[in-house]
Amino acid sequence: MILKTKDFKEAANKILLASDSDKNITCLELITKESELYLNVTNREFYVSVKFPLSEPAPFHAVVNADLFLKLISNLSSDEFEATVNDNYLLIKAGSASYKLPMIYENDKLMELPVISIANKTVEMPIKLDILQSILNVNSKELLKIKNVDVNELQKLYFIDEKGCFTFTTGACLNEFNLDKPVKLLLNDRIVKLFRLFDSDVDFTLGQDEGEQGNIVSKISLSAGNVYVAAIITNDDNLISKIQGPCNATKNYIAEKYDYSIVLSVKNLSSAINRLMLFTKQSDTNTNNIFLPIDATITNSELKFFDKYGNIETVNIENKTEGKPDYELSFNMFDLKLVLDSTKTDTITFNCGNHRSIVITRGQVANLIPEIAK
Repeated sequence: MILKTKDFKEAANKILLASDSDKNITCLELITKESELYLNVTNREFYVSVKFPLSEPAPFHAVVNADLFLKLISNLSSDEFEATVNDNYLLIKAGSASYKLPMIYENDKLMELPVISIANKTVEMPIKLDILQSILNVNSKELLKIKNVDVNELQKLYFIDEKGCFTFTTGACLNEFNLDKPVKLLLNDRIVKLFRLFDSDVDFTLGQDEGEQGNIVSKISLSAGNVYVAAIITNDDNLISKIQGPCNATKNYIAEKYDYSIVLSVKNLSSAINRLMLFTKQSDTNTNNIFLPIDATITNSELKFFDKYGNIETVNIENKTEGKPDYELSFNMFDLKLVLDSTKTDTITFNCGNHRSIVITRGQVANLIPEIAK
């Protein structure tokens, strides 16, 4: 069977991002149904199926190590590769190279991957692609602050309802949008990373089925075009109640009237932060939780930064703050960089003045960054 490398490589790279460090993903299935080839992967928490059209029907079924297959495909340089099923291995030929991937058997039979499907559907609705992308590109930045850090379980989750998505760590991100129907979801980072597989609006389903121990299991599925993603989620009412506390507190901070509400150019601010970060030493970033404190002063026309090495950067304020005294503050520069990296607008509004928090707003997105007490 001759297959296009480009199509498989795109899917492989996106699935690898979600399966990073996930030791439970061991098996990958390639199986044909009529004139289509399905690539299926599961870790029993999520299930991914990507469909590829074939020029003609051909019987094919292989189950191999998922990590090995995905990494091999993502590193192929030829335009095409040939896949052939032999007695106990999958043979991949690409150009002049060939690779043997051992088949995985269970009780002397080719292993069958369990499909996550939803029998009892409670919510069905379309979700726009730009909403999935905003969750992936905006809310996920908040979780980068605690990568590989042992934190409260709630701080690793995305809380999604019909009004938006909320994530929080040392600060918080509130991303507002509207869904067609009311829902309350808690998703982990692995599931959200799978949003990368979609390139169009999706059909979303939420349901509850009986588990193996007779318990009720919450599940979601998203499908569009040639991609199907399903997952078992932890939608515990107690956890949802707990995460709504910091979510509501963040909304209160955002709604607060701040003494200073300055408009800044994203391009100019990003350039200034990037230059200051050139002076960051290895000792500043050798921990999992990157902490780069920066001092700043707001005048009536400028936002000035002062780092601990004596460097100074100045960014002009687009709107004047006439008649107000200078305001001094300190915060984590890395937090601000993460916000700017996810910003698509030309300007942001930088709100502060209560000596507790900075609220950065742009469009329907708001980020909360704590001030550092002196």
